[in-house]
Amino acid sequence: MADIQTLDLEIFGATEIIASFLAPVDDGFVLFDTGPASVVEVLESRVNESGFDLDQLRAIFATHVHLDHVGGAGVLARRTGCQVVSHAIGAPHLAHPEDKLLPSAERIYKDMMVPLWGVTEGVPENQVKAIEDGETIEVGGLEVVAHHTPGHAVHHVAWQVGDAVATGDVAGVRFPGATHVLPPMPPPDIDVEAWRASLDVLRRLEPSRLLLTHYGAFDDPVRHLAELEERLVRWTETARRIVAEGGDRDALGDALSAVDEREMEASNVPPEAVARYRRLCPVKESSAGLYRYCVKMRG
Repeated sequence: MADIQTLDLEIFGATEIIASFLAPVDDGFVLFDTGPASVVEVLESRVNESGFDLDQLRAIFATHVHLDHVGGAGVLARRTGCQVVSHAIGAPHLAHPEDKLLPSAERIYKDMMVPLWGVTEGVPENQVKAIEDGETIEVGGLEVVAHHTPGHAVHHVAWQVGDAVATGDVAGVRFPGATHVLPPMPPPDIDVEAWRASLDVLRRLEPSRLLLTHYGAFDDPVRHLAELEERLVRWTETARRIVAEGGDRDALGDALSAVDEREMEASNVPPEAVARYRRLCPVKESSAGLYRYCVKMRG
């Protein structure tokens, strides 16, 4: 069992929202996701608390290139010289975020772009490594296996380390103290059938722990993945019905928000966890990707 530590990146002035996962290797450590550039100083403090210096960082394993997951990779790679490993589709966005990734995010976040995500830098091209599905990388005696897991993002990778899997967003969003699992569904890449196939990939690995960037390590993967898939399927059926009836994105957002309120209450989600779900993954806004998917499928 790999000795993997959860690092709380304390974004938005709140705890237990975004995690990075640290695994020791013979000559330092590696990270699974880094959080955005805005939390690099917090990340360095957590690394130090774990007994390492930041210049001992040997590799970053990116689950996908969304800014809340690896927006800080470029800053860290330039400072430490570490390798950044990702899906081949994500690699160009890591090296040149100014081409598409940042302009797309700026259209959404506008004046809040830098306060939320910091100044995102590109990873030097010679430090980016594209990974194939099923490929194993060895870093300082630690073996990490890549599993392509599209659905939330077409370039998503889950990283298997011993009995644990760092799942990024493909295994959903869940917070400590709660069993409730939400599917994050922003546009443009949501693909429900691909997502369900990716959940089958995770099940076949038979992990003992799921490492969720949002947020933490959970030791009930069978139940967790079953709940996520059941909710994803049921919410997709609702979305298809609303689209077929001519409903718009707001209609879907309102419907799913009401459903989620009832389901959180039924699951006895603690108030502090409810606040985290609402802050990180507000269902009305998140459901835009599911709406887009259902419109596309109907067309």
